[in-house]
Amino acid sequence: MCREQAIAIDIGTSGIRGQLLDLGSGKVVRTYVTTRNPVPGSNVMDHLSFAIERGPGLARGILLDAVHGLVAGLSPERLVRIGVCGNPIQLSLFSGTEVRDLAYAGKNMLSSQNVGEVDRSGRIVPGDTIGLAHDIEVVIPPAVRHEIGADALAMMLKSGFLDDDMCMVTDYGTNAEMALKVGDDIYSGSAAAGPALEGQQISSGMLAGPGALCDLVRTPRGWRAKVLDRDLVARDGPLLNLRSGISRAEGMVPTGITGTGVVALVYAGMQDGRIEPPEIRGGPIEVSRRIRFGEEDLKEAGKAIGAIRAGHMSLIAAAGIDGGDVSVMYMAGASGTYVDPVKAQAVGIVPAGAGRLVQVGNTSLALAKDLALDPDMIKPLNDLRGRLLTKHIMFAEDDMFRNLYVCELAHWTEGMSERRYSKAVEGLGIVLPSGPPSGPTVERRVVRDIDDVGEGMTVADCGTSMHASWECSGCMTCVRSCPEDALVFEDGMFRIDTGRCLGTACCRCQEGCPEKIFDQGSFSLGRGPGISHPDRPCC
Repeated sequence: MCREQAIAIDIGTSGIRGQLLDLGSGKVVRTYVTTRNPVPGSNVMDHLSFAIERGPGLARGILLDAVHGLVAGLSPERLVRIGVCGNPIQLSLFSGTEVRDLAYAGKNMLSSQNVGEVDRSGRIVPGDTIGLAHDIEVVIPPAVRHEIGADALAMMLKSGFLDDDMCMVTDYGTNAEMALKVGDDIYSGSAAAGPALEGQQISSGMLAGPGALCDLVRTPRGWRAKVLDRDLVARDGPLLNLRSGISRAEGMVPTGITGTGVVALVYAGMQDGRIEPPEIRGGPIEVSRRIRFGEEDLKEAGKAIGAIRAGHMSLIAAAGIDGGDVSVMYMAGASGTYVDPVKAQAVGIVPAGAGRLVQVGNTSLALAKDLALDPDMIKPLNDLRGRLLTKHIMFAEDDMFRNLYVCELAHWTEGMSERRYSKAVEGLGIVLPSGPPSGPTVERRVVRDIDDVGEGMTVADCGTSMHASWECSGCMTCVRSCPEDALVFEDGMFRIDTGRCLGTACCRCQEGCPEKIFDQGSFSLGRGPGISHPDRPCC
């Protein structure tokens, strides 16, 4: 007799994580992870732009193709339920909900587009709404506001944040959801940090994977680079002497720099006097012959660090407390799990006064697992959503965040000194601690962001593509113009690997066409090998 099983899915900006669960025991059977999010673009705003410009039906079809591939890869015996979690953009595309309200904050713009109030409370829908069997339950959790979603609820619930006081939690990523708890009050927000802290928009950047520089550890001989192996375990890499600028090719050879490596490089450069924003003295930091970290990379990292720090201080200001009053920091998500928390605090993405730093792993997948096992959790989640609505701060409309982020940009990109930065922030009424506590306590609750993988974990490409064809000279300038090698020409058709495509933020293929024939708008959803694609409703 087939066992009844469920699947937990976390739709993340940098990839989709899924786990097959045994409903009888509640245990994880196996885990499946995609290396990228299938919707074209390198960050969540790119995904939203693609959906707006190319149509939510196409974006949704691409996402559901990847989800169907994940379900097939997990090979359930008898699937009865799916629990899903993610940010509002990803879950809206997944469920076929209106997305235009996520793109525009202004009420006049929404009115001109005939976009009304969108209900994003938690609900349970039948499987045929996402192209699966009707008798499969799909549990979709609520969003708080248009930029604070179920993943933010997950980090609060699964970290222990709600049971603490004078504490903060952040899911480190492109959207940087964050919350502050003071007594019974919870203040939430979301800072569009961008993808630099995930290794993107960095000249030698890459997502976490084999060959990624993920950390630097000080040794008597210099800074020892740590490089991820095939099992995503950190191994010894080159030895860097930042003062002399000489690197020694030892250990594993890095092929790129991931987000935690970016934090480590900024920290090490500042410690050894090579980095004084926005300058890197003596030229780019050489990790190897091909891997460098330059001033443009530093500026991109600074914009992300500054957005997170400005968000933290905006919540602190809204709560009417001092910066040094936050004593505990909960760090969620893959970046929050793998980054060195002491280095993170030193560069500014952890409140300077926090004396206890807790790394909690992938809370979004953990909540999806809870929903897959117990769909009745929807009611308390909806209740929590209502509680958070009254204390949510939309940073895009917040004067304090705007002024603080101007200070951050001045520091990271224009050369404002630390002393002048501190005075400017204090002039806004923010009381900064004198410095980080000596020897903060670090509590790492999980070894990996996905702590329990069951029998094992499969890592795979999205397997999603778009196809188009037309008559042209066949010069292939478009193919050669693609920076991610996402575009190929085969069997008389152009094919775009959607997971690799940078989407509307790039368009080099179309812009570089000498005949002006290339048309991104003519691409339609392809059919990946070995994946079933039943008919499904569009948004």
